[in-house]
Amino acid sequence: MKEVFAHPEFRKLFFSNLFSGFGQGMTMIGIAWYLVETTGSAQLLGSTMFTSAVLMFFIGPYIGTLIDRFSRKKMLLIENVIGFTVLGALGVWGFFGAYAEWMLIAIYLVTTFMYQIHYPAQSALVQEGFEPRHYNSINSLLEIEGQTASVLAGGFAGLLLNSYGLHIVILFNALTYLFAFGLLSTMKYTFTLEGEAKANRGVTWLGQLGQSWRYIRERRGFLIFGISALMPFIAIMASNLLKPVYVSQTLKADVSIFSFGEMAYAIGAVAAGVLVSVVVAKFGQLSSMVGSTLLFAVVIVAMVALPYGWALVASYMVYGWCNASVRLIRQSLYMTVVPKHLMGRVMSFFNSVGMMMRLVLIGWFTAMIDYTGASIGYLILAGLLLLAAVGVAATMRFLLAEAAAQVAVATEER
Repeated sequence: MKEVFAHPEFRKLFFSNLFSGFGQGMTMIGIAWYLVETTGSAQLLGSTMFTSAVLMFFIGPYIGTLIDRFSRKKMLLIENVIGFTVLGALGVWGFFGAYAEWMLIAIYLVTTFMYQIHYPAQSALVQEGFEPRHYNSINSLLEIEGQTASVLAGGFAGLLLNSYGLHIVILFNALTYLFAFGLLSTMKYTFTLEGEAKANRGVTWLGQLGQSWRYIRERRGFLIFGISALMPFIAIMASNLLKPVYVSQTLKADVSIFSFGEMAYAIGAVAAGVLVSVVVAKFGQLSSMVGSTLLFAVVIVAMVALPYGWALVASYMVYGWCNASVRLIRQSLYMTVVPKHLMGRVMSFFNSVGMMMRLVLIGWFTAMIDYTGASIGYLILAGLLLLAAVGVAATMRFLLAEAAAQVAVATEER
């Protein structure tokens, strides 16, 4: 990690993500809490999340083709420009008038759109611009960066929201996008896949998406593994609907518990970024991923059985560890196995599948949560995580074998 962090271009990527992630985190906390508290119901937040998932399900595959067709750095810069422009305008509006519901929904949709661009483009840029031997360290450092931003967001969100209001949080987020743009624009980067991109320019985006689907379909167990390995992340996304309702209505707690839960989650994820390589070295990738998924399910059940604020905060720390561990192992494996010219599309394909699963869960939870409470939703997520652990256990060995074969070939070529 010290060798990677000494690289000046990586540091620019690291700190640009840190600032933009800090602002994004505060905005999402503020929007979620504001929608639930002002309406007294999960219906509006759930409908917003459902609409967001529908849009991203259709947009995601097209974004993947753009990531493979154009400079990954330009894609990240465009993300920051959109974020600064939209949130800057809405942040300034807050000084002159109250936010209408459509404005809050627009902020949520734009921020979700930023995520949809950011993570596939970032993964593709890292795979393209850095050496394979550094993938694990880079992914761990970026996880630490992302979760450090979440810790800061969780710590400051409650303070700023209570003391200054949502418009200050939104304006601050816009300025972090501007800072990230300025820092990232100085990063040295060469788009090395221009030849493959030119060869695909005559192919429609549906045709390019079909190329990624053929690649996934031809690899034994890849589809089931990809869906199963996404489940911890999907559980976290679905809990973004459950959590404010659980805190407000089940625990009868205030925004500080909500915010502390976000901080605890981030601390757990940072710990995973630092220690997951040690855990993987001791237990192996397969056992580590299956174990983290199972632990996630068990702790959800324990949290529901103990409806106290401290139990939620402690549980979210474990959730952070589990989700980050699975994501880091999955990400490094993809970077080893998936060809560089397909990385954007493969990542976006699985993101779209994840969006579809979120659609189903969010629609289900939105319809039932005001009648059953958030606890039942959490237990449903626990059951899905148990199924995901079985899926990973049954299929991951095929990808590990392919990764080992590719490493062996690369070693022989040297």
